Amino acid sequence: MKIVLSRIDNRLLHGITATQWAPKTKAQRVMIIDDVVANNEMMKSTMKLARPAGMAISIIPLETALDNFKANKYDGQSIFIIVKRVETLKRLIDEANVPIKEINIGATAQIENEDEVLRVNRFTTIDEEEKKIYLELMDKGVDIYAKYLVADPKQDLKDLLK
Repeated sequence: MKIVLSRIDNRLLHGITATQWAPKTKAQRVMIIDDVVANNEMMKSTMKLARPAGMAISIIPLETALDNFKANKYDGQSIFIIVKRVETLKRLIDEANVPIKEINIGATAQIENEDEVLRVNRFTTIDEEEKKIYLELMDKGVDIYAKYLVADPKQDLKDLLK
């Protein structure tokens, strides 16, 4: 199993992730890990409609993802993971040893508590708890950057958090 990219995006699978990021990854499977969407048939059906051509799709809750990774269910596959929160990726790494080497932060802008977040760009904000997790993951060697569109310049989070 190879994780070709992990992306944090509030909207999960949508136009930009389906038409730009997914093709760029050349993954065999796009995996959406989100408890709310996985347990809502209407939302799940909508996400399935956005499935990139030629890719398998999994829309699963975090606990199922942890169990599947521990059971080596995805051996031999290349996977593009999409989540809403960095905490999800941290749990995948810490609890299931998922080999995540790269995290792309897309749209995470938080409207409420604007004074309590670091604004990375117009699409991305990071709160104090997320900052701690990002720093911890960077210490483990994970490359983390903000980049909304494939064509946008890469904003290395290590430089932004100093």
